This record gives sequence, structure tokens and C-alpha cells, in this order.
Amino acid sequence: MKMHYRNPSAKAAHVVVFYRDFKDYGGDYGGDYGGYGKCHRGLGINALMTVKVLRKNGIHADICPVWDVNGLRDGLTKYQPTHAIIQALWVSSADQAKLCSDFPDVQFDVRVHSQIGFLQVEPAAIKILRDLLVLQESSLNLSVSSNTHRLREFLHHTYKSKVLYLPNLYDLDRVQRKRDESHDHRTLRIGSFGAHRLMKNHTTAAASALIASERRGSDLEFYVNAGRDEGEKASSILTALQNMFSGLRWAKLVEVPWEEWPVFRQTVAFMDLNMQASFSETFCLICADSVAEGVPVVVSDSIEWTPHRWHANVDDAMDIARVASSLLWDTHAAEEGLHHLEKYCVESIAIWLQYLATNPT
Repeated sequence: MKMHYRNPSAKAAHVVVFYRDFKDYGGDYGGDYGGYGKCHRGLGINALMTVKVLRKNGIHADICPVWDVNGLRDGLTKYQPTHAIIQALWVSSADQAKLCSDFPDVQFDVRVHSQIGFLQVEPAAIKILRDLLVLQESSLNLSVSSNTHRLREFLHHTYKSKVLYLPNLYDLDRVQRKRDESHDHRTLRIGSFGAHRLMKNHTTAAASALIASERRGSDLEFYVNAGRDEGEKASSILTALQNMFSGLRWAKLVEVPWEEWPVFRQTVAFMDLNMQASFSETFCLICADSVAEGVPVVVSDSIEWTPHRWHANVDDAMDIARVASSLLWDTHAAEEGLHHLEKYCVESIAIWLQYLATNPT
């Protein structure tokens, strides 16, 4: 196993990205979800994007889905990486301390993908995060990182902890440029994809889609994901959406099963417009997928890399509808989003390469 700190070099690094995968487990964790488990689909795609982009930049990188810490150990033994990137907060500080001790030549990085507002529904994750911030101070081979400066600054100022900034990586190999005319046909297709969680704000997105469609005299097809247990409040969110569309002859709620990522990209591309009206976000893979497929998105200002004029007050359905109408008429809206995403991606890979070329101690 290479001791990376002796002669740090990005080209000499071997990165393995670990994420929790539930494909071999039944009930809420298994089923027909193509190997992606409850609430972890995005982390698997994020891991795939990270490895793809790193490989395209000449970095030795692999992806390793695991179920538990034992699987993590097996992956470390198999790949013998210089850097182990653990996606999200699921390894306890006690288990992490043992991993750091048993694999002293591996630089571990626990990567946080959520804002503190989103973590309110995962109090155990907040405890793990705080424990890891303490543990990294007494470890030679552990760091905690965030994919957003906002969480990083909060942790630094409040807990006086060093937190790395490792932004998302996104592969732009499959970019489509399809918007060459504004929307002017009878049916308006709008998507609000993603997990059924309160912070995702699907009902306000639906309300704004109804307003925008009624103003344009269009029939509406409003697309959401469905068919997966997202936790205690998930069924109530879907029921609320169904109640909003009940009895409307000109508007229909379309429930889309969770799909493999390449198929989901096709579903995203079928939309005239997408909405990500989350109260709390960081990067947002669905937004990036939409941009890559040539579809503009109404977003909150939480998704920082997006064009400013895509931003709406996501607690105000009228304001979301206003931004939606503007983007539907603008044939260059999607292209503008792509330019912003390309700039973000260039800056992100530079940060990763610098991280991999640095002595981790």
C-alpha cells in the first residue's frame, strides 16, 4: 500500500468512493430499485459521477458500494487505496477510529452532502458529524469535508473545526441542447423529482405549476417520483399532491417509478421545465441532470451554481410561477444553465486535484 504523505501526487493517488447500497436487503431497502436503497439513490449516482470525472482526469479511482463497516473493510483490503471517500454520515466515530488505526496508510475523508437544515431529520447523523470533528483532531489520517461552503463555515465558526471543501463532480459527457423554441403547445410538462421529504417542498412546486399552466391556458402534466418508502411523512406528501390534482380536468399528477439513472435522464429530458423548490439543498443532481438534458429549472438560491434569474422565493407559489413562465419563453435559458454548470465543474475538479496532490497530514 502506498504511503501517500511521503510523496503526495494526484497521479499517484488511488481513490475509492464508498457509499451505502441496499440491493441485497428486502423490505424498504430492497425491491425493484436497481440496487439503490431507501434515501441513498443520489449518493450512488454521486459516487459514480465522482469516479467518472476523476478517471477522465487521469486519477486512479474506483467505486465500492457496501452495506456496513465490514463491507468497508473488505473494500479497503481489496483496493488498497491511498484515499477512501466515505459518502455521508453513517459510520460511527468508534468504527471510524478503528478503521483509521487498522489502515494507517489510507487517508479517510467523510464527505457531508447536506445542509444543517436537511440534517434535522437525521439527528443521529448530526451526532456522528460532531464526533468525527473531534476524532479528526487526534487522527493522522481522517478528515471531514463538505460539498458546500455554507456548512463548512458553520462548522468552522461554531465548533472551531477544520473542514475541507470538496464540491460535487459531475460528468458532462452526455450534454443535450434541445431548446430551440419557447413552449407554446397545449400540454405543459413540469417535473418535481426527488425524494418525498418535507424540505423538498413538492406541494409548493405543484401549486406554482398549476398557476403557470392556468395563466398560459395549457393543460398540465405534473411529474413526481413515487413507489418508494421515504419515511414517516412520505405517504402524506404524495396524498397531499393527489388531493391537489383531484377533480381538475386540465391537470394531471403523473407518478413516475424510481428508475435507473440513464432511464431517469430520459424522463427528465421529456419535461418542458423542472422545479427544485427545496428549502435546503447543496448541489442537487436532479438539477444538473436537467441542465445536461437541455431543460431549465426553477430553483431556490440554495443551489448556488445555478443562474441567478432561475432563483425564486420557494415559499411563494406565485413567484415560482413567475420565474417558470420566464424560463418557458426563453430559448436560451437551458444553455445559460449549462454554462454555469460547466464553470462549476472546472472549478470543482481543480479543487479535487489539489486535494489529491497535497500531504493529507
